[in-house]
Amino acid sequence: MRTKHLILILIGVIIATLVFIVFGPAGEPNDSFKHIVVQTHQQFKEFQENLRVGLERKKLELEPKYLVLLGFTSPLNTKDDASQQPQTDTPVTAQRAAQEIGELQRQLGTRDGTRQMSAVASHPQGQEQQQQQQKSQRKRITTPYNGTKANFTIVTYVQEGQVSSAILLAQNIAAKLPSEYLLIYDLGVSEEQLRSLNAYCNNSRCAVITYDLTEFPSFVNDQRTHAYRPIVIKDALMRAKSVLFTENNMRIRGGYRELQDLQSRALVAGVLGWNTPTAVSSRTHPKMFDYFESDAEDFIFLRMVDLDAVFFADTLFVTDKIMLPWLKCALTMECIDPIGAQSNGCKFNKKPLYRYSGCHGYDASAFNIVLGLTWHLDDTKYSLPSDARENMFYKETLEQATKILESRRRNSSDTSDHPFTED
Repeated sequence: MRTKHLILILIGVIIATLVFIVFGPAGEPNDSFKHIVVQTHQQFKEFQENLRVGLERKKLELEPKYLVLLGFTSPLNTKDDASQQPQTDTPVTAQRAAQEIGELQRQLGTRDGTRQMSAVASHPQGQEQQQQQQKSQRKRITTPYNGTKANFTIVTYVQEGQVSSAILLAQNIAAKLPSEYLLIYDLGVSEEQLRSLNAYCNNSRCAVITYDLTEFPSFVNDQRTHAYRPIVIKDALMRAKSVLFTENNMRIRGGYRELQDLQSRALVAGVLGWNTPTAVSSRTHPKMFDYFESDAEDFIFLRMVDLDAVFFADTLFVTDKIMLPWLKCALTMECIDPIGAQSNGCKFNKKPLYRYSGCHGYDASAFNIVLGLTWHLDDTKYSLPSDARENMFYKETLEQATKILESRRRNSSDTSDHPFTED
């Protein structure tokens, strides 16, 4: 009974204290207490707003100017531009495509900034002089291509220091697939290296396109993220009905029979690559999945497709379902390069094996998330095992390529250092 009275007295004291705090001696509201309540309420509202904004920022969008540059909307043609478009239905070659790009750039007032390609030059010495004069003022090409498409084109890119690999790829394709076109996107090689490349890529089946990445966010040019690869592929798909994108260190074995079989498969699915035993979840930073409104656990059994060699078809399905979401991520820094992501330090011995390895795949990771979501996590729809018999590609390191090219330049008859075989 006594305990009950003590509890009641304690409750009364607490209530009296609260009343005294809320109301001053004169019965007026305590301004400091009200201020605290208002401030707390305001901070809570701000927290809710920040949380909402944070969630909205994870929605992937492309700025209109990038949509235009990447050909997702009608190009901004002038009357003069339209008059230069080809009027025939015959497919243009890579050489003709390069000529039309140069014409369009001159109409846009950047003639002084456009590189001339040796594949279309009739006076190499004059071209070299012109390149020397334009060394410091040249502007790279970003104008969307709007001409007649070739049926099929092999596409690669080259950066500073990689010209040896690109030259040997051009020679490899000329030997194994002499009727196919090759487009090489120059993403920043020196004048000297460009001249060396043009000396080998100097026929109607091969052309160099100097592409301007400065029109895009600065992080796109980061070799760690490879965010430029989907840009190159999208531009190539404006020039051909289907393309084979390949890194410049890849080489082709076999010939047309193998190529045609793979092309047929690619046209059915729209995309065809080669998968590895590595799970997508182990090579993808967990924060990237948030931008695709997906969960890493859904990808623990999905095999990772690498981007060393992939076939693409230019269809509405591929444009809307594959290229657009892929490019949205590639052009959003927080998506392509989440905080804490790194390209090395992979630990694939973690158990279970599908856990994040600590090594992020950047553009390849985004590509695989898009593929998985599009085909409901069934990699057989768009890929073949990397060890499959149909894989007609093998790698040649930059060191090997440099050694081989130097050997050939010295007219060496020793071919034992070239790993090129039919097996």
